[in-house]
Amino acid sequence: MMNRQITLLAACITCLCSPAQAIELNIYGQGHLSVDSVDDGQDSSIYVASNSSRLGFNGDHQINSDLKIIFQYETGVDLTAQGGNDGNGGAESSGQIFTKGRPSFLGIEGKFGTALAGHMPFLDQYANDYNLFADQVGDLGNLWEASGIPGRSDNVVYYKTPDFSGFDAAVTYVPEEGVDDSDYYLLKGNYVRDDLKLGVMYTSIGQGEMVDKDHTAAAVTLGYHFGRFSVGGGYQSEMDIGGSPGNDRDSFSLGGSMEVGDKGKIKAQFAVSSGEGDASDATQIAVGYDYQFDTQTTLYIAYANMDNDDNVNFSVNGKGHGDKVVPLMGNDPHAISLGIVYSFSHAVVK
Repeated sequence: MMNRQITLLAACITCLCSPAQAIELNIYGQGHLSVDSVDDGQDSSIYVASNSSRLGFNGDHQINSDLKIIFQYETGVDLTAQGGNDGNGGAESSGQIFTKGRPSFLGIEGKFGTALAGHMPFLDQYANDYNLFADQVGDLGNLWEASGIPGRSDNVVYYKTPDFSGFDAAVTYVPEEGVDDSDYYLLKGNYVRDDLKLGVMYTSIGQGEMVDKDHTAAAVTLGYHFGRFSVGGGYQSEMDIGGSPGNDRDSFSLGGSMEVGDKGKIKAQFAVSSGEGDASDATQIAVGYDYQFDTQTTLYIAYANMDNDDNVNFSVNGKGHGDKVVPLMGNDPHAISLGIVYSFSHAVVK
């Protein structure tokens, strides 16, 4: 039924597009639902969660042999129709299926590289370089994003260099737009060779003219795949969080996966975050099993636990996951989740 609906929508759009336009257009999406048992350290409850489900269009328009326009329009989708807590940022009111905008942009691409503007990834550019539980319970972002580095940002201007024998670099800039000293920027470098990927990042997040310090952070990520195995991790160091001098936090992650049979994968991830204040550390562990029915459909089970010190309250199912549960200070939440992810992509015009 879904494939028939997609085909019908594709046919309707095709009728509106003349072959002379030299446009490529794709419709794509992802549905991610899970049933979670979440304990906030005091009580437990069952949730049916929509987790960063999405629907989008992307494509390009070839202007000449050296230059093309590229575009993407993507929205969050809450398959439970709660509207307010779907891992995408929520909607304005309950009962909505379409929620907050996801990565959407318009730009140009050529031999000089890629230049884009729109609503684009920020922390997500590097935190997901090696994140075995992205959008699941135990997501690395539960610790790396919790101090205020945005996963995505509005009003972004972005440039990425061409590939130079495995090396590339990108700069992301968010202007102040009338609020002095509130601009953001992020510098990202990548090196990819065969099954090895290395990333480095530095960012500065303006806090406004009334605050002396900017929130800054640096990070390095590494992932390596060999045969049926993968290992990877990362390190993030934040300074002057929220513009408060000396409010620093260091976070570290390490994980690995092993393919089991033709369709299964066992995975585990460990992350720790250490703050400058007293009793402000947290440790997250996550273990899981993914079963990939085909290239589009994955069934998984995951367990995650967060061990919070007395003065912090990190969530175990916050980043990218619906029905976020925030524990009280010092409480240790844990969750077990059974989920399904279905992804599709269909060429409308070639």
